[in-house]
Amino acid sequence: MLSLNKNQAQFLVLYFIFFIIFISSKAQAEERNINKLLNNQVVVSRQIMCILEKSECDQLGQQLKAALPEVITRKCRNCSPQQAQKAQKLTTFLQTRYPDVWAMLIRKYQSV
Repeated sequence: MLSLNKNQAQFLVLYFIFFIIFISSKAQAEERNINKLLNNQVVVSRQIMCILEKSECDQLGQQLKAALPEVITRKCRNCSPQQAQKAQKLTTFLQTRYPDVWAMLIRKYQSV
């Protein structure tokens, strides 16, 4: 059994509080970044053209293309909880705002 004095216990409690705050703020910043990207029409158009193989891909487009088979064909079974959450946000965005693109992606990746 681990034995801690009062100062060590207080330090551990403070450490865990700061750790939780850090993780929470990092998640919030990441959520803001995703929202910022999805609200940028130029970025969205570039990524759609990439995943439909109608233009060159940047690094983000390459990551999206690599993730789509897992998301579409396997329903993100091998995704971490964070990846699954991002995938859900992206698929909802595409289904809502770009249903024709989503239908093309479904046809493309379900035929693989």
